Order: sequence, then C-alpha cells, then structure tokens
Amino acid sequence: MRESKAMREIHEIREKIYEERKGLSDKEFLNEIHKSSEELIKKHNLKLRRVENKPRVSV
Repeated sequence: MRESKAMREIHEIREKIYEERKGLSDKEFLNEIHKSSEELIKKHNLKLRRVENKPRVSV
C-alpha cells in the first residue's frame, strides 16, 4: 500500500522533531514542550488556561 503525500509529510515532520529532541533531558524536553505550546497558543490566539498538577501522594 502506498503512503499518501500528507502522511509522508507528517512522518517527515515527526522525524525532524524527534531528531531535534532526542538528546534532551526530561526537564529540557518538558521545557521545550511548554515553549512550543505557548507559541501555538499565541499564534492561534487561543483562550486557554493552564491548570497546575496537584502533588501526588504515594501510599
């Protein structure tokens, strides 16, 4: 089965993102995700609010 042009483009984008982020630590990776999400929110003028995670309690 042939891969569509759109699917091929998606795979190329995902591969590029993977290559850019593969050497990052967990903290660096999360910072990169937050930065990217803030840019997306501003670019599309989205009205979103951030909800902070509650600390987990281990039993």
